[in-house]
Amino acid sequence: CVHCKTTTTPLWRRGKNQSELLCNACGLYLQARGEYRPQRLIDEDRAGVELPEGGGDGKQCSHCFTCRTTVWRRDKEGKPLCNACGVYLKMKGRERPIEFRKDKIRRRQ
Repeated sequence: CVHCKTTTTPLWRRGKNQSELLCNACGLYLQARGEYRPQRLIDEDRAGVELPEGGGDGKQCSHCFTCRTTVWRRDKEGKPLCNACGVYLKMKGRERPIEFRKDKIRRRQ
């Protein structure tokens, strides 16, 4: 990507002049806002976003016991699940292995 210098992306896009190649994130940002992605967002994507503990709502995943997630989900019994455990359960039909747990949340690149 000519803007953020990444070499991996699910989709390459064109920049303001058609010869520029942008990663998906930079291309979508440019398309939506008419300007390039700020360096702060690029740095956050590279580092992963660490959410504050608990987020103030007091919830905890009933499977992996994390308090950090972008979205809370529920299992069939209505118990709270973090986004990762909830999506895994929905897609695979079984609980997410505990060893998959991470303390940082990574945005898609």
